[in-house]
Amino acid sequence: MYIFYNIFSYIATGKFVDLHRRKGCMIKVFIPSDSGFKFFEPECRALYQRLQGKICDSNSFDFIRDNTFFYLFTDDDLLIGAIYYFVDSDGKLFLNGFAKRKMFEQKLRCLKLSTRWFDCDIYAQAQNRASALCLIKCGFKLVNGVGSVYVLRKNIR
Repeated sequence: MYIFYNIFSYIATGKFVDLHRRKGCMIKVFIPSDSGFKFFEPECRALYQRLQGKICDSNSFDFIRDNTFFYLFTDDDLLIGAIYYFVDSDGKLFLNGFAKRKMFEQKLRCLKLSTRWFDCDIYAQAQNRASALCLIKCGFKLVNGVGSVYVLRKNIR
């Protein structure tokens, strides 16, 4: 399919098109019990282990996969990353995640999509400016206006 599409796009436009860079690709979501998850799991595990220090999570990949609400995101057949939700000791729903570089647009779409699945306030701690920007663009606000903890208020009564 990919080769056929590239040849067709070359005939039509005179240039090759990279399918994975076009806008509007299909975001797919997998949970650990999905059969498609197993295909992306080794790449996702390696990405987590490479970025683990930057997202400040000391837990193993197996632990977060098995003990959180874990969602793996792909764009067509390319791994974007994962977002996982967990409840802290105060009963607040937090999210954390990791993703490949240079996929900011896809990360925003994944985060916006996943926050719709929960009907309570969602908290997140930004580890760097890029993650803070992503949270802000998705509607998160600083808790008490200071620090690095953000909240997305759902205004549910």
